[in-house]
Order: sequence, then structure tokens, then C-alpha cells
Amino acid sequence: MRSPRPKRRRKPRSNAGPTVLGFLLVVGVLGAIYFIYATATGREGEQAPVKPAKVEVVKGDTLSSVAEKLEQAGVIDSAFMFKVEARVGGYGTEIKTGEYTFSPDEDTEVILQKLTAGEAVPTLEITVPEGLDLEQTAREVAGQSGVSAAKFEEAARRTDYGYGFLEDPAVESTEGFLFPKQYEFEEGTTAPQMVTRMLEQYLLETQTLDISGAKDRLNLTEYELVTVASLIEKEASNPAERPLVASVIYNRIREDMPLQIDATVLYALDRPKEELSLADLKIDSPYNTYENTGLPPGPICSPSRQSLEAAINPAETDYLYYVLKANGEEHVFTNNYNEFLAAKAEAGR
Repeated sequence: MRSPRPKRRRKPRSNAGPTVLGFLLVVGVLGAIYFIYATATGREGEQAPVKPAKVEVVKGDTLSSVAEKLEQAGVIDSAFMFKVEARVGGYGTEIKTGEYTFSPDEDTEVILQKLTAGEAVPTLEITVPEGLDLEQTAREVAGQSGVSAAKFEEAARRTDYGYGFLEDPAVESTEGFLFPKQYEFEEGTTAPQMVTRMLEQYLLETQTLDISGAKDRLNLTEYELVTVASLIEKEASNPAERPLVASVIYNRIREDMPLQIDATVLYALDRPKEELSLADLKIDSPYNTYENTGLPPGPICSPSRQSLEAAINPAETDYLYYVLKANGEEHVFTNNYNEFLAAKAEAGR
């Protein structure tokens, strides 16, 4: 908080009043011009960026250069209007160096208070690995922050975040959409805000993917494509295999064959196991792809971008089977059942 400025004594016959009035009139006119510009260009209706933005103020930065950095980072709409407000508020020469993180909903006064306090908001890094399901992600977040697993899971099971990809009636939680990545959050960030950031990252990552085209070519919804990608994430042993695994999944669906993916059974069991028993393979669950044909009802983890790309652009093969080699680093792919059995025996499975 800034210390109150010492009051200045009024001088006889000062013309400060007209000067201040004229300045305020100029500010008002400029504000009106900016409002008209924003309305005409649609900027008033734009949504602020969801993710926090980091801005570094270094020695030699001026109010103008800081304003430009803020505008480029998406923290403010107009560097010019920010400078005007800073001058009017008396902040022009009080900005201090430091690394600052700003939320998208902060107004100019709050931004200026942070910059003049010279104390950057503490942040924390949270890494969400690829291939985690919702509950595992909640535990990861809890282990790296002050947000409990229960709070995060509660937030992640909601779908009212305003994203179009969550509006599919089949979507019951954010499972599959909590994009794996290293994130930086301000200390005190809530569980819903973290979930929102991860959903925003999914949106950013998929903007350059041809999801619309894949929906038409493969006759699948976006949710189903994410489901396929989650299966690929769990099954592929290396990046090069992802399109091949995708081809097996689609080929088996076309042949009306059960997918027989162990990872879906483990998801249904909701507990880790080294090996599945015959009883496990009989579990009564829509996620049991040994007992049911077609895709499971939803994703079983959050897939990487590579797995999403493979789901959208599968390799063109006639493969129906794959077996993990004894080295655990790659699969044998084949369309012949006897070859499949031979590879399985060779791998000791």
C-alpha cells in the first residue's frame, strides 16, 4: 500500500484548477475515443485470457515500456490508457523492478499497486505428467501445492467451465481434458482456477489440430477422439508407435472386435495391478473392453498432444493385434492371429 502523499498548500491565484480540469477533460475524451474504438473492433466483448501472465520489469524500464509489456502479455487492453491512468494516479515514477504474475481479471489499480510495491507475487510450479487419470492428477496437484486432492477432484468433476468441448452430453467430468504440462500458478490459486487453466491449455494445444476434419473422416465426436487418444497414451511404448496403435483401435472397431485393452480394465478396477487375472477381465463395467465392443464411455487418462495427433491421423494399416516385446520398449504388430500368439509366446506373455 502506498503512503498517503503530503498535502500541498494552495497558493494564491493558482491556475491549477483549470489545468487539472483540462487534463481530466483530455482523459475523458481519450477514454471515450478508446471506448468507441473498442466497441467498433469488438474488443469490449473479448474474453480476457484465462491463464496468468508473467511480466518482468528490469532496470531501465519506463512506464511506457512496462505498459507495452503488459499489453503484449494480454494483461491490459491498451498501453496508452494504462499510462494515462498511471499518470493520473501518480504512479508514473514509482514502478519497481521485479518479476510479476498477473491474473486476467485484475484492474489497473491492482496492477499498479503490485508494480509499485516491488514485491512479485509468489508462484509455484506444478507438473502434470502424461497419462494420469483425474484422481491421479488430483494427487499430483496436492503433492505439489496447498490444494487438497479432494478439492481438486471436486473441481475436476464439474463441467460448467464454459468450454464447448465439455458440452457434449456424454461428458460427465473433465477426465481426458486436464492437459499434461508444467504449470505456474500464483500461491493461493484455487482448485477451480487450476482446472480452468488446464482446460485452457487443452484448448490451446488442439487449436492447430484438425479435430473437425477427423470428426468427419472417422465419424467420431471430439470426446470420442480424446477417448481414443487416452487409450493410445496408455498402450504405446514409444512415440513412433502411437499412429500404429491408433490404427489397431480403429481397425478392431470396424471389424466389431472388442479392443481388449488392459488399461481400460485397470481404470474400471480403480486400483493398480501388475497383472490382470481372469476374474478381472470379467469385471462388470462399460470400461471393460474385453466384454464390450467399441470404445469405452470416456477417456481413461489425459493424453499428450502426440497421442491426440495419432488419434486424429492414424497410420493406414491392416493390423489387428499387437504384443509388447520382452524388452518392454516396443510392440510387435500383425494382422495374423497365429503370428500374434507366436509373438506373445516369445515375449513370455
